[in-house]
Amino acid sequence: MLYTDGITEAENIDQVLYGLERLIEVIQINWQRTASEIRYAVIDDVRSHMGAQKVFDDITLLLLKQK
Repeated sequence: MLYTDGITEAENIDQVLYGLERLIEVIQINWQRTASEIRYAVIDDVRSHMGAQKVFDDITLLLLKQK
């Protein structure tokens, strides 16, 4: 998995960062899914964390999984 800091530094309305721990947690919960499904799970969770907060940085995620 490769990601930009726009994911871990995504802030919600209270200026709380998404963080590496939360990213790892989402990956651990979804590890059995396909790479595409994991990617969507992470992006959905980041957007949920941010709520109505504007995006101030790029949000990029590259996830590869070997069969």
